[in-house]
Amino acid sequence: MVPGSEGPARAGSVVADVVFVIEGTANLGPYFEGLRKHYLLPAIEYFNGGPPAETDFGGDYGGTQYSLVVFNTVDCAPESYVQCHAPTSSAYEFVTWLDGIKFMGGGGESCSLIAEGLSTALQLFDDFKKMREQIGQTHRVCLLICNSPPYLLPAVESTTYSGCTTENLVQQIGERGIHFSIVSPRKLPALRLLFEKAAPPALLEPLQPPTDVSQDPRHMVLVRGLVLPAGPAAQRHGGRHPHGSHLNPQHPI
Repeated sequence: MVPGSEGPARAGSVVADVVFVIEGTANLGPYFEGLRKHYLLPAIEYFNGGPPAETDFGGDYGGTQYSLVVFNTVDCAPESYVQCHAPTSSAYEFVTWLDGIKFMGGGGESCSLIAEGLSTALQLFDDFKKMREQIGQTHRVCLLICNSPPYLLPAVESTTYSGCTTENLVQQIGERGIHFSIVSPRKLPALRLLFEKAAPPALLEPLQPPTDVSQDPRHMVLVRGLVLPAGPAAQRHGGRHPHGSHLNPQHPI
């Protein structure tokens, strides 16, 4: 069994390392508020054990840690392709980071720099591992929020993962037992393929396609390692997660 691949954690009951990787371009901007309301806030509530409050704080390294990676457009020079927030144990602070994202540029581009975002996320998980040496294995989740397929170009900014393509990176995510999820306002086959390639080797994927738990029929929401309220499509399939876990709403929207 790959560490961390045992299935969704129970809300607020385990120590988790959670990284949101978000496309910070104009392609996603118009849809972000809806995605935030229906999927991102419920995901944060799931790991926090309830709605974020200003008094929430899990300590320096003992509780769940949240980190945010925002990747930009190819024409963002002289700015970096990626902005990264240092981890916080405050779910409330994490939500303020989401609310502060500026979605700019890239409106005419058909692809996005997902490889840059995921390479930075893997670097963060490496850092989490060093931070967590005293408490051991944690439940690790990487959530990609975007509205574009990836460029075929490899990552260039990450020192550790430079040269890795998006497919290389999601395969490494799966091999390390990191649960990979995708939230998109569109049903993009290229993103679904990334989700499938990120399956941990020890996790026997069912033959049927993974269940989409989106609240809006235009959206695509594929999750591992967390529970979100079941959307209409999942409810038609009995409200079950693709790995057999019931998708009963933890915190109804």
